[in-house]
Amino acid sequence: MKTLLLAVYFLVVLYVLYKMSLSLEDRLEDKVDIFIDEKTLGEQTQTQLSMHKEHREARRITAKVRHMNTGKEKNKVKRLVLSLIYDANIQYPIPPDKLAVQRSLGMSDDVIQELAHPKIIIRIAPTNEQPLKKIMYLSVFVTNDTADTQVYINWDRSSLEMFGQGNRVIRTTPNVPVDLSQFQVPTVINPGMTVSSNITTEQKYSRNTDTDKVRATPQPVVDLKERIDMAKPTDPTSGEENIQDLYVLDLMVGLKHPTAPDSQIISVLVPFMFKMKIKVDQPAFPPMRWWLRHFGRRKPSQGNWFWGSRPREGKSP
Repeated sequence: MKTLLLAVYFLVVLYVLYKMSLSLEDRLEDKVDIFIDEKTLGEQTQTQLSMHKEHREARRITAKVRHMNTGKEKNKVKRLVLSLIYDANIQYPIPPDKLAVQRSLGMSDDVIQELAHPKIIIRIAPTNEQPLKKIMYLSVFVTNDTADTQVYINWDRSSLEMFGQGNRVIRTTPNVPVDLSQFQVPTVINPGMTVSSNITTEQKYSRNTDTDKVRATPQPVVDLKERIDMAKPTDPTSGEENIQDLYVLDLMVGLKHPTAPDSQIISVLVPFMFKMKIKVDQPAFPPMRWWLRHFGRRKPSQGNWFWGSRPREGKSP
């Protein structure tokens, strides 16, 4: 009788544990980490600047990839930016009192010097950890921290590439109709200004044959869940990171003095190569991770696109 009661007790405990694990599993949220190929971004941008040997202003610019704090004070996040720094090899004079304050904030002398130089900062969003959502548009942020340089973003000479296919970039403006048959006006960022622009691709627009008007469709730039469905499965037992190509934004950036003729513009096609790392959300408690891996709904044997499927013993893959 005692043995029977103990057996029933353990069965009840296992059932409760199973239901708790399923409830926990339903609250888990798989995500992806979107990041940019830093090496390609920095090296190719600098190479293009070096090709303007006849242009004195181009020889002053150094392309550097940095991670900067963005967002509000309590929710600051480090995000990758491209800095086009003028006269990076020249030491700028900094007042001693300002230098002491910056050092007290933990800044190195190199960072302090970089902050003092005129520069143009370019950032593309979204990046970092993201839920499996539809990305309806990309955001381009440009800060012109110079005194005498205008920055031009040529949208018609920019492109967004996915799966080897290039797409025309369209800058979206609220309540402004889009005419795809016309050239887009470049965005100009004057000295001291910060400008943000939302962009998508031409494929997101359709023409109404009755009214001959162009309207945006609900089609996203990329659906992360669908993109992951197309990726190779993640095997958590291998210890290898699952990194996939996402898209490439080639952004045509022009730089020139406000009074200089258009023929003096420095044009650089900045390559933002986006990749994604698939991250499987798991409980922090190791025994619960083991339990879900073997008895949860997303266990590997079910062929989940994150975990993949492992062949059973005695059967071929």
